[in-house]
Amino acid sequence: MTREFASLRGRRVDAWDGVEMALRENGPQFEDPRVPCLQLLSVRASLDDDSAVSVTTYQNDAVFGLVVRSEAQLDEGHWDGIYRVRQLTELPTGRVEQVAVVVDEGVLAEVRLLIDARPLLLMAGELHETVTGDLVFHRLDESVLAFTDPAAADRVSWTPPRRGHGCGHVGGGR
Repeated sequence: MTREFASLRGRRVDAWDGVEMALRENGPQFEDPRVPCLQLLSVRASLDDDSAVSVTTYQNDAVFGLVVRSEAQLDEGHWDGIYRVRQLTELPTGRVEQVAVVVDEGVLAEVRLLIDARPLLLMAGELHETVTGDLVFHRLDESVLAFTDPAAADRVSWTPPRRGHGCGHVGGGR
């Protein structure tokens, strides 16, 4: 799978779209200023040669990892409620200059892209809402988390820990 991500190097991303998953089900709420990423069921990059690739997750025993697939269409299905399909204009476009992958627990856990000098970090993970409305960041889970500021992922507390970081959450009690 690392080879598929590496094949993006030198290609041009013209646009991103995806199926976004709500951070909180009540509402549903898709945005929170304390959450430094997008939570996506899948994300698709439209490339300059009229092709597209999508990034999703797959399960390997107890953990999830990232996978990239060539596909022309985003599964637009009948998403509603806690899911919505939208253009992801906040993600960088342009030439993919660098691709770096992180393997953890035997799966592809993270992909760092540099696109026209702008970073993008994609991680297998998910935010879980607690009964008090707080959000706990989980690694190696079934969604794709997209950070346009990779340093923000370093400041988040992860369950299980990421590179020595402890457990934590983003407050949001009602």
